[in-house]
Amino acid sequence: MTVGGATVEFEKIRKTYGDFVAVDDFTLTTEPGEFVTLLGPSGSGKTTVLNMLAGFTDATAGDIRVNGQSVLSVPTEKRNVGMVFQHYSLFPHMSVLDNVAFPLRMRSVARAEARDRALKALAMVQLESTADRMPDQLSGGQKQRVAFARGVVFEPPVLLMD
Repeated sequence: MTVGGATVEFEKIRKTYGDFVAVDDFTLTTEPGEFVTLLGPSGSGKTTVLNMLAGFTDATAGDIRVNGQSVLSVPTEKRNVGMVFQHYSLFPHMSVLDNVAFPLRMRSVARAEARDRALKALAMVQLESTADRMPDQLSGGQKQRVAFARGVVFEPPVLLMD
């Protein structure tokens, strides 16, 4: 997990699925600019913790705060958290450029500005020449870099990488 310009606090977070406890009493504070890695065996709750911060999964108990404000009742799309998914989750029907510009379009950024910012993000990962390609025309490493560009294009204060 990379934390850019935000303090992130997990306080006694718990996540259960019926009787199964996926995360129990997880507490962690990260400061702005820190790069934090969650290590553990498969099934230990690492992805669940990231998904709770991003808003894709609800916590059963505890609190998650970004810059001192609880995000538990904040809708996913309003949390301003970038996420690079384990399996990239690129839209197969959209070009590379449209995939990278997607978070900007969801934030109502003007089309021309979204295109410029997406092209800059692609240049940052040295993939501007692939802008018109479709995801199935990319290598695995290229897909990963496109997913990263999409995760940072809107300059989120928190970037999660699963």
